Amino acid sequence: MEARLHEAEDEMTRLRGEARQLRTEASIEKKQKEDLQLRLTAQKEELEREFAVEREELEADYQKQVDDTFIFGYRCCMKKNGIKRDVPSIPPGEEKKL
Repeated sequence: MEARLHEAEDEMTRLRGEARQLRTEASIEKKQKEDLQLRLTAQKEELEREFAVEREELEADYQKQVDDTFIFGYRCCMKKNGIKRDVPSIPPGEEKKL
């Protein structure tokens, strides 16, 4: 009976050690998970900033293309219709009729 008691105490000591080790491992894994989460959050924020900058650049390039296309179309229209100046020339005396 005393041998069984001694064996049970040894088993309890061993299980306490295992429990302590498992708690330590869980704590380490939790810390690693938190560190990973922080790194991923920082990486996500940086990617979002880079994306915003790239988006602004693309929008500016697109607007420039739109403007250039408009100007090109405007000049082609002027050439097609024989208009040589952007400002219409109104002959003297015609201004009053407008």
